Amino acid sequence: MPAGYTYGSMALRVVFRPADEFAANSIKDLLEQNGIPVLVHSYQIPAYDGIARMMRPSWGEVLVEEAQFEQAEELVQGFLSDEHHDGQ
Repeated sequence: MPAGYTYGSMALRVVFRPADEFAANSIKDLLEQNGIPVLVHSYQIPAYDGIARMMRPSWGEVLVEEAQFEQAEELVQGFLSDEHHDGQ
């Protein structure tokens, strides 16, 4: 996983690469409900109707501050593993 980005004075890290906008917003809501600020970065280019998906395998990325990365990653992994268990 890349080291991350800076946004203003904040160091950000990618905590999740969603397949679509719904997944991005679901993870965003989960993290915000747990007090973790989130930045959602879409790779999509509106005028090109999905062409960006051909260049990159994911819809975009969900970023959190470096200081909260471990907590966020734990929440995301827990959510994803619960999601898979619910489907069985």
